[in-house]
Amino acid sequence: MLPHASQLAKGPPMGEVQNEPPEGMRLQQESRPAHAGARERRSPPKTHKSLLKALQVLSCFNDETPEWSVGELARHLDMPKSTLSSMLATLRSEDLLYQSPTTGRYRLGLRCLELGYFASSQLIFRDVAYPFLQSLLQSTQQIIYLGLPYRYQVIYVEALYPVTRKINYSSVGRRAPMYCTAIGKAMLSAMSEEALVEYLAAVPLKAYTANTITTAEKLLQELAATRERGYSIDAEEREEGIRCVGAPLRGPRGELLGAVSISGPSGEFTPETTESYGNTLRAMTYELSRKLSLLGLTGPTWSG
Repeated sequence: MLPHASQLAKGPPMGEVQNEPPEGMRLQQESRPAHAGARERRSPPKTHKSLLKALQVLSCFNDETPEWSVGELARHLDMPKSTLSSMLATLRSEDLLYQSPTTGRYRLGLRCLELGYFASSQLIFRDVAYPFLQSLLQSTQQIIYLGLPYRYQVIYVEALYPVTRKINYSSVGRRAPMYCTAIGKAMLSAMSEEALVEYLAAVPLKAYTANTITTAEKLLQELAATRERGYSIDAEEREEGIRCVGAPLRGPRGELLGAVSISGPSGEFTPETTESYGNTLRAMTYELSRKLSLLGLTGPTWSG
């Protein structure tokens, strides 16, 4: 059974990546016996500290903070300016970062865009899902999202937009909170109790709108209702004027693979259309989950 919300608040934060071992945990592989009847264990692989710091620098660039000055990054990472400046120069030389000639501030470089394109193009999971998403787009004429769980958030790997909508950006590659989006709540509803407790202990439930759920107790109630309905609802919880429904994708053992959502203006999501969209989505994700399982895809799967 899941603990009461007051117990969840006392739980220590766990590792960051959901559906993966906690950070720092590594599998120890047994080496060949040194002599009969004895076994040695190999030491866990050592991390490259400089490379790790460079990756931490790149991870600072996101939707909320797309640009940084050297001083801002140094304070944020608690790193000496001299060390950071040398690292930034290396990343800039490889086009992983771009420095504005007028302001001196840094943002992600074109090499990151290139790597993101290659990563996206190799995601088999998305390719299998695409025909299902396209069918859903045609039947609803609303925005369709496909997302995967990533570091206690949703990362969008596909987004389809109706031609009638004037959309000048793509959500692919962007992240969103789980607890206040339909696609994220669909994922949470499919998590194991252990993973859900870990999530609630690690993620603060901050408000984005007046409708955002900000307590663990209410979120658990919402997830129970989601399981009973078979789909989740975002009632303007992340963004005012936008409503969504979502449903999880499951593997052959019922494990969480990802989720799909339908999103649109609140005025087009009446109680009747919300129920209709939810039932349509539930049926579609069931069929897509079956196909993913038959193909042996048990999670975010990469080719090669």
